[in-house]
Amino acid sequence: MSDQIVSPEKVRAMLSENLERVRKATDDYFQQMEKGLASTPIAGQAKQFTDLMQRNVAATFELCDKLIQAKDPQDAMRIQAEFFQAQMRAITDQAKTIGESAMKAMTGGFGSKG
Repeated sequence: MSDQIVSPEKVRAMLSENLERVRKATDDYFQQMEKGLASTPIAGQAKQFTDLMQRNVAATFELCDKLIQAKDPQDAMRIQAEFFQAQMRAITDQAKTIGESAMKAMTGGFGSKG
């Protein structure tokens, strides 16, 4: 058996190809989930939640795309640090959005009585 040396470009191409397959499967999953939740009593809240999930998944795919193209370990660390900072901001915004929706739902429920 001979050792084969695989070029970084070939590794990147294989990773990109596999990432695209995962991205397609994830898109299909979200479409099916949205169809299933569309006819439920919580369709509005479920749509908001799945939108947030899709944004988080898209950000993760974007991270993967960038990491695949990283030039060196320092570049990869910079990319990860930027991703972490962006995700912390996104989580804060998402928590605010979900909290506002919950408050509206609770006040709407209380306001309809009496």
